[in-house]
Amino acid sequence: MAERDNKGRFPKGTSGNRRGRPRTTHRRIETIEDFDEMIIDVMNMPTTIRTAKGEETVPLIRATMLRLATGQAENRLAASHALSLTRSALFQSVHRARRQPRDDGEA
Repeated sequence: MAERDNKGRFPKGTSGNRRGRPRTTHRRIETIEDFDEMIIDVMNMPTTIRTAKGEETVPLIRATMLRLATGQAENRLAASHALSLTRSALFQSVHRARRQPRDDGEA
């Protein structure tokens, strides 16, 4: 194990993690459905915003809408584009779900 300095830190380039950094797997985007799913997942990620009630944790889509509606969005074009992409992804996923045949024998 690497020796630590007098402040308890490891020397540069070493760490106390013997197993190393865990491998991360990235989800490949191969179809438009994968892309739509990724947009929906990202916009549902929690984020913290400051409101009149204090700090709140809300989905990113809600935070984006609130910032845009209150004029606090740093980049209004990017915010409105993100909402438009999310709306389109949700519309497409619902549309695809309606087109798929049922498994219960009904057509």
